[in-house]
Amino acid sequence: MPLTRRAVLTTVAAVAATPVVSPAGPAQAAGRQLPLAAAPVAQGLPKPAVHARHRFDLRAEPVDLFGREIRLTQGRVHQQVAFDQVTGLAYATQLVSDGRQLAGEPAPVPGVERDRRGDLCVNELAPDGTVRAVMYVRGAGHGGGLGVEHADGRAWLWLETDADPVAGGFAYGKRIGRLAFTPDAVVDAGSSLIEVFDPVPGSPGLTPSLDVENGRIGVRHGPHGAEEYRVYALDAFKRRAFTPLYAFPARYRTQAWCLYGDLVIQNEGSAYGADNPLPGNSWWNVYDVTTGQMIERRFNATALGLSHRETESITVRPTPNGPQLVFGFATQEPGPRRMALYGITSTTDGTGDHVPWTNLDYDTAVYTPNSGNYVPQYRQLGNRVDLHLRLARAAGTPWTNGEKILTLPPHIRPNRTQGMIGVTTGSGVSDSLTVRWEVLTDGSLHLYDQRGLTGWIGLDAGYFTS
Repeated sequence: MPLTRRAVLTTVAAVAATPVVSPAGPAQAAGRQLPLAAAPVAQGLPKPAVHARHRFDLRAEPVDLFGREIRLTQGRVHQQVAFDQVTGLAYATQLVSDGRQLAGEPAPVPGVERDRRGDLCVNELAPDGTVRAVMYVRGAGHGGGLGVEHADGRAWLWLETDADPVAGGFAYGKRIGRLAFTPDAVVDAGSSLIEVFDPVPGSPGLTPSLDVENGRIGVRHGPHGAEEYRVYALDAFKRRAFTPLYAFPARYRTQAWCLYGDLVIQNEGSAYGADNPLPGNSWWNVYDVTTGQMIERRFNATALGLSHRETESITVRPTPNGPQLVFGFATQEPGPRRMALYGITSTTDGTGDHVPWTNLDYDTAVYTPNSGNYVPQYRQLGNRVDLHLRLARAAGTPWTNGEKILTLPPHIRPNRTQGMIGVTTGSGVSDSLTVRWEVLTDGSLHLYDQRGLTGWIGLDAGYFTS
């Protein structure tokens, strides 16, 4: 079923509340890996609106949802965003700011104390990005999961809850909570106002994602490095029937994720810094929940000029043109942090997807390609990086053993040394026509051959895993 407005569960109110969108601007022009084995445990399910053969086109130019970076009520990064399907209002989670004193608290509370307890603020935003109201949920967790369900004329939040306080660092919720958004309310984990669900007893941490349109809820759970996704029918989940429709291992570190139809889409990446310079390390990872397979991994080059630019939220919302994938970055260095949200509505059927080759920088005074077809290039396909080149030394001097040829950009550098086999010209070579290459963790590409070759050397089909 295509992504058309017929697939959108919304009302005229949602259309009226849709935020104004504008082009993203010139700045955008430009974990441990686990074996995957999906475990479908229910058959005969209705086909959701979006599936692996019809998904959001991550190559499309995003739009800027608000036309500016939004200042929320706390100075911290936003963790996750979700939209009310009926009113169009947005909701965003943050940890409570350092030194904030809430109603009923005898004194201001340090930020490190908020972190270790998992004290959250939930902001309600109007279509123009203005914060309309806030509520606080103390002892909930880190705020990485959020869903909104419109029922009885109110927005009901689905989020993690019941975090165990930690000695230091961040607390994470170990159950799922459902509660009504109430302006200015301060609610504690364990309150009767929170309906609690425990789909994975004993899990050290979990986050939810709500797919109201397709009647599903997803849960990401497990210890660091061994997380798993589970997908449930929402009605059954509400009855506490916790048999998942699908379950499969997660791959890569994630900042936020969302479930929509037969897709799980996760945001991966960290803020700019000495170890993560521009263009950063922001990636989308897309799973087919029916198989557990990752069907797309694509570098996110949106808004590279943002200050700080820390990958954060991701969700899907209805628009007059069909469902829209919304993703965000925490911005501003130094803080207080702001939120920048972008959206993609374009879709692809996945067939004929072409990942273009990208030129690599190299010293043109030292090296010369043996033709225009062999300029050094790379392309990223999932976690595989293909390299392509044929070079000769411009001066005709011999190649040296261990010679550094070029340096790969940060976002495709491997986390361990990777070896490859290349080729050399047959002219003047009487023995093996193969040479050895290595890519180091700093991105440097080296040639290893002790024969003092003087012809061209190449990587016609070399690749490594990043």
